[in-house]
Amino acid sequence: MASARVGLESGSGFYADGSATAVLARDDDARFLGYQLDAGLAKRVGDLWTIDVGLAHNHFRAAYAGAFPYSYTEGYVGATHGALSAYVFVSPNYYRGDNWSLYGQVEANFTPAKNWRLTAHVGSLVHLYTSPVPYGGRPKTQHDWRFGVARELGAVEVHAALSGGGPGRQFYYGYTHSRTALTAGASVSF
Repeated sequence: MASARVGLESGSGFYADGSATAVLARDDDARFLGYQLDAGLAKRVGDLWTIDVGLAHNHFRAAYAGAFPYSYTEGYVGATHGALSAYVFVSPNYYRGDNWSLYGQVEANFTPAKNWRLTAHVGSLVHLYTSPVPYGGRPKTQHDWRFGVARELGAVEVHAALSGGGPGRQFYYGYTHSRTALTAGASVSF
């Protein structure tokens, strides 16, 4: 998988960015997977607080055979205080039309030593309204978490994270799988 991201920030607090993602499929066929766009306004309040409000749109094709494409828009509001941030996202069409959802997250970002960064994330997704009710009843509340470490090496950052969620296991490719994953990657800034 490869992603490219472009962003803009102004002194007034306005920001906008977009990213595009391509994937190398199991059949070694590279293809465009999707894009993300967001724009908002972030304002400092006092010395340590920042308030952020904005809109985001996500549009992705099916990642593998049997998966579903998705496209949704959400509004968000959040606050950052030092190394901690908390956000709430509301979407009227989460993964399908007429599916109102609310997602809340808390994140921490610490620098314990020069060029090192530790991150933590916990979140919860609640389905507020779904019409019609899908087969099997209303969707369950989902939870997710992630712990990560990153190291800057000049213009390159290497990072790894352990993440998971629930309840239960994930079903894809005809089997159930653990929701816990270890990922690693690198990014280049220029």
